Amino acid sequence: MIPEAPPTPQEIARAFELDQEHANATPADQEQGYEVAQRIFADYVASGASTKDPDLLQFIKGQANSGSVTNEDRGVHRAFWSYESKLEGVGAPVPNRFLARACGESRGLQVLEDTPVGHQLNSYFLDNRYVVEALAEAFKFDPVELRSIHGKAWDTLSERFAQETEGLAVSFAADITENSVIGNIEIPALLKNSKVGKEGIKFATRLPLEGHEHLPPDVHGFMSNDAVRCQLRKGDDDPQKSPEEFAKKLAAIDVPEDQKEAHSAIVARLSEAKSYEELHTAPPEPKQKGPSKRARAFMPGMSLENGIPPAAPARGPTGHGVMNPVAAGLAPKPAGIEH
Repeated sequence: MIPEAPPTPQEIARAFELDQEHANATPADQEQGYEVAQRIFADYVASGASTKDPDLLQFIKGQANSGSVTNEDRGVHRAFWSYESKLEGVGAPVPNRFLARACGESRGLQVLEDTPVGHQLNSYFLDNRYVVEALAEAFKFDPVELRSIHGKAWDTLSERFAQETEGLAVSFAADITENSVIGNIEIPALLKNSKVGKEGIKFATRLPLEGHEHLPPDVHGFMSNDAVRCQLRKGDDDPQKSPEEFAKKLAAIDVPEDQKEAHSAIVARLSEAKSYEELHTAPPEPKQKGPSKRARAFMPGMSLENGIPPAAPARGPTGHGVMNPVAAGLAPKPAGIEH
């Protein structure tokens, strides 16, 4: 199967199963929180750390900095995810976190939560109140600081995961937000990764039309190109702002060679448009050259009432062409099989 192919019905069903399994495993009372806390303390001891004044925060930092972010049972391609996607034919939004894991199982993709350190940290439920309360019996820490260290640990793992990518980076996301992990950490690291770059970032989920209805189809199609899409962020084409502002953001990105002509044309159109509505309005038909009807009335044998109709203009392109051809590669490529 193509790594970035759209998710199959079986993979989508598995994603919902994984979501439910995670919910079932989440501690729901003090007893379950204590069981997880005991397991964390056992891992702490097994790491060789001192049991005198045990330091939970330092342990979490150490795991994030040195734990393995590669699953030896998976292939070279890696999956990244963000939020959720509305997929065609699916009644509810699909959580991309579990969609990436489902496709990771079936396609052999590396998924951070299924790597040794990702799985370990994910199973600690350090954002769960019952676990945090139970851990307070074995460790001294500030709960606020723990939340901060926990978040930074995942940021560190995400960056390392992206930096160690050697194959394709398959993204499960709709619009990429500026402050998300994928938008703020992972994709910037992938773009800097010489083994990946913009050509190595692929999307298994389509760019939604929702939120982009104000754009002409060809502009949306251009944005759907994977190498372009990975460099844009949600709100870059804010309909409350002018097309010219979006043009400036588009002009700043680096596009593949086969998209450069389309890129230049779209940036020019957006720069000249006063509103997004104007982009949807067909340009006026050019006025016919030659004498006006009034002028023809003063020609021999012609009058305002009985003007001789002018000769038919030369035919333009037939139905096999258009007057303003769209640049190659402008429309979105057909989706393959779809964080």
